[in-house]
Amino acid sequence: MNNEPSIKQKLHGGDYNNYTLHFEPVLNSNGSVRFIDCSQSKEVNVGINVDDEAFGYRVQAEFPAIVADLIDLAVAIHASDRLAPQNLSGKPRRLQVVLPVRHPELLSAEPFRTKLEHLLEWATGSEWVFDFQTRVAPERFVKQQLVLQTVPQGCEVALWSGGLDALAGLYTRLRMYPEKPFVLFGTGSSNSVYARQGEVAKKIESIFPGRCHLFRVPIRFHDSSEQQKNKRSRARGVVFTLLGAACAYLMGRRVLCVYENGIGAINLPYRASAVGLDHSRSVHPLTLLMVGGVVSELLGEEFRVHNPFLFWTKAQMCKALAEDGRNDLPPLTMSCDSPHRQQPIQCGYCSSCLLRRQALAATDIKDGTRYVVLHGSRLPKEPSLHLRHMLAQVTTLRCLLSASNEPSLQWEAMTKEFPELDDIVDRGAVAENLLPADMQTRLIQLYRSYVSEWDAVESQIAVGLLNQRDKQQALNGC
Repeated sequence: MNNEPSIKQKLHGGDYNNYTLHFEPVLNSNGSVRFIDCSQSKEVNVGINVDDEAFGYRVQAEFPAIVADLIDLAVAIHASDRLAPQNLSGKPRRLQVVLPVRHPELLSAEPFRTKLEHLLEWATGSEWVFDFQTRVAPERFVKQQLVLQTVPQGCEVALWSGGLDALAGLYTRLRMYPEKPFVLFGTGSSNSVYARQGEVAKKIESIFPGRCHLFRVPIRFHDSSEQQKNKRSRARGVVFTLLGAACAYLMGRRVLCVYENGIGAINLPYRASAVGLDHSRSVHPLTLLMVGGVVSELLGEEFRVHNPFLFWTKAQMCKALAEDGRNDLPPLTMSCDSPHRQQPIQCGYCSSCLLRRQALAATDIKDGTRYVVLHGSRLPKEPSLHLRHMLAQVTTLRCLLSASNEPSLQWEAMTKEFPELDDIVDRGAVAENLLPADMQTRLIQLYRSYVSEWDAVESQIAVGLLNQRDKQQALNGC
């Protein structure tokens, strides 16, 4: 168990940035939130809406009020995390969220409230405090709708980002289970992401006719220009998964799948000097475990969020695409952490782009994606930063895994360097239906495969990014 002090334990007096968000009832249109920056005595009203019409396609004729509350909670978390500035002056945030819901007694009860606040503290590095009040407002259209729509029976419900992992994961599952239908759930507030989700899903549907069904619930700001928003939402993965859980529940399922390679999901830190590099916990195994616990507590029955690719590298996920010669599909997807406004859009040198390029190279898939670093007219000042840190981590992993041939000693070495791996096994082995020793073995094999893949393609990925000095610096980790 992680013994690191919580955000609440770290805060002393006023040593944080305090924000309050008073939400009006979440609506399809004309909803709003009053955002208060307490430290600057600044207040602004921002419009926020959710288009949940897609939830009209469901197994259940009636729409449970508690599921509607789950949707409203996800919308409030999304808006709060986007509106409250991230860690100004090195101080953590404290967000007080006032939200009207249909069942305030359930959302205010323990242990739900504690589980929710702990999840968000873990995912965002901020302290969250909720004040659930009684909602008095007309219901959204989908809540009133009682018509039973045609939906696939016995389906697998999965989050759908339109990214390479989502594509490769879905393609692999479609081949593994040729009779199973799939419901893909997407969300977000970006028109470009929304369009890409549809384009990639449409292409997959043309390859596997009648087996994929895309449903999306976008969250939109309006009248919000007065308040600058965070470009990266630390709570993005939590919001996506909570809404996906609502979709799965309405489809009669009690499991939501997330397709993400294990390297990216666990997202081990590179090294102590890698300050400022993103280490998102969006689909971390413990995040998925905690979201499942929060949803189970609220709904009063067991609900699970499952990543069937936790022990797969990104290259292994792409193997099915390679076997079928589907070089045409990866260029449809987006992986970049910092998309450019002009073509090429994807940078090719952030950690997500590099892992994408490594995976496609390791599976001999011709990468038709255009990247700034390979096809752009101007390079950034430090295009090698992320690659140097990634290669330093690979060097560390190689040393740890080669220190002994005994799995228990390899695990001991790995967890001494990365103690969070012990937490993943201690809390996740039961969820994965594995003995702790078996889960340790599978994680060791995951990182062994990852190192081998880099050994095979490092020189190819480094072209144009690393000079000899950079390469030597990246290797000085063992």
